[in-house]
Amino acid sequence: MIYKRFIPTLTLLLMTSALLAQDDIPDDHRLRVGVAAVSSNSIYLNGERQNVVFPAFDYEYKNFYFQAGDAGYKILDQKIWQLDVGLSIDFSGDVDRGDSPLFTHLPDLHYPLYSFVTFGALTDYGLFDVRYDHEINNKHNGHIISANYTAYFKLKDWKFYPKLSQRRYSGEFVNYFYGVDTEFANDELPAYRGQKSDVTELSLTILKNITPQWYWVSSVRNQWFNDEITNSPLVDDDQRLSLFIGVLYEIF
Repeated sequence: MIYKRFIPTLTLLLMTSALLAQDDIPDDHRLRVGVAAVSSNSIYLNGERQNVVFPAFDYEYKNFYFQAGDAGYKILDQKIWQLDVGLSIDFSGDVDRGDSPLFTHLPDLHYPLYSFVTFGALTDYGLFDVRYDHEINNKHNGHIISANYTAYFKLKDWKFYPKLSQRRYSGEFVNYFYGVDTEFANDELPAYRGQKSDVTELSLTILKNITPQWYWVSSVRNQWFNDEITNSPLVDDDQRLSLFIGVLYEIF
């Protein structure tokens, strides 16, 4: 197993769930900090399971926020309709390729930076939203389109947030994380270029208040990848299961 210490804000999904559970308060500022861990299997050939411990950070000021890997601004924040824009880092792609020893000769990968726009509707049945992310720091120049549904129900002191997402990665995204350029191809690792790819995600986040300021959060998420990714010679699995756990403290 490989242990690392950094701040992969994708896993601040945990923080988003904590925010959903909060009652509205009149203060302009909100700050929550904590520690969390994630464990995920690798879909890469001979890839190792990734285990990460990291600090969690969440901040809001009026219509500005930093949460779940997003630094955003709420253009529209009504009872039903929501419209956000901002910048984000998406951690869907494994830049370490599972630390597989088979791919040490391939170019290093880095986390892309995206600009995003999200439009959603909060209904009695849950939150429906669509989102568009476009890469802006010249890593792959691709985009991600996603449609999401998040529900909510409560059982005593426990809060549950099941979420279903359908994502479409552009060909540029697929090739960046799963492609093999001809100059790096060999007999064991043939050249590969994929097209746009659909990925389905299903997750369940569970939140419980330990005290009025302390929160315990856990989440389980599974992703299913289609042929454009699984046909890559770098890939050895069509699913990735991730487990999250975190403890958060609301400072103000």
